[in-house]
Amino acid sequence: MIMKRTGSNFTMLVVPDYHLEGRIDRHPEFCSWLRGLNDAGVEIAQHGLYHLDSQEKFSLKGRLFTKGEGEFLSLSRGDAKERIEEGYKIMSDVLGGTPAGFTAPAWLYSNGTRKALKGFPFKWIEYRWAIQYADGVRYTVPAVVFATRTLWKRLCSAFWSSAGPVAFSGNSIFRLALHVRDLPDLEKPVVRALNSSTGGRTCIRCADLAQE
Repeated sequence: MIMKRTGSNFTMLVVPDYHLEGRIDRHPEFCSWLRGLNDAGVEIAQHGLYHLDSQEKFSLKGRLFTKGEGEFLSLSRGDAKERIEEGYKIMSDVLGGTPAGFTAPAWLYSNGTRKALKGFPFKWIEYRWAIQYADGVRYTVPAVVFATRTLWKRLCSAFWSSAGPVAFSGNSIFRLALHVRDLPDLEKPVVRALNSSTGGRTCIRCADLAQE
């Protein structure tokens, strides 16, 4: 997510049916709010379907980067296509248009998922260290990531909020990424990271990067 403190110049990732707790299209008020953001210029992207690894095939990579939420880490091409397609339809119906891009939970993709994504008209696909655009252009874009699920992640987020922008100061572009649910506990580190990284930089949405 490329964020800006004010305005609509940022990218929002939306899970169509988070943890199988209810599809977004069954919540009219949320849909109306989301369409309002979309109409105001916020870039809305598809973030998997469930954000949950129901197959429970936890690899070392899965255990390292997430806890049971690497939804697309182990899927075959066919299974990945079905999930992406279902989420894509939900998102398109809600927005009245197509989601701009796709990001797998925890940026974890199986080879089958990568192949399945070629059949969808996303403007971009986001990976842990890069953003791939539909025209084949790929930008290396490191990310400063925030999380609060464990004490270790909270401590790392607090440290990374200061160290990340410094570490990536030589990069022309980088991302600031966080979950909305983490924001209340990380407001100060997030604001600190924004203050230290946005000076002299232009904050843009993911799709806008291809036009720079």
